[in-house]
Amino acid sequence: MRRAARALFVVLLIAGVGAVAYHLGRASVDESPARVPPGSFTDGYRAGREAAFSGFDGGWSYGEPYIVTLRRGGPGITYRFARRWPMLPGHTYRTCGREVCTP
Repeated sequence: MRRAARALFVVLLIAGVGAVAYHLGRASVDESPARVPPGSFTDGYRAGREAAFSGFDGGWSYGEPYIVTLRRGGPGITYRFARRWPMLPGHTYRTCGREVCTP
């Protein structure tokens, strides 16, 4: 009888330790996506976006198509906008060498 009680106690102790460890692990998870640690992917993405649009502040229109020319970006930034043209209705666009032109 004593052996069975000891075995039951060990099983319950292991199950209890497992349950506490599980709940402590779950409680340590930050479920708030708004708080991003410095140096994270999001910070890098924002820096790249700001660098890419830096030469065109305030001049973009929402929902309007543009033709853009990409150039290599700076350190840590793959591309940047080198030039842009708004696409106007009724115009046909084509490449003329390294430029965009309308016939």
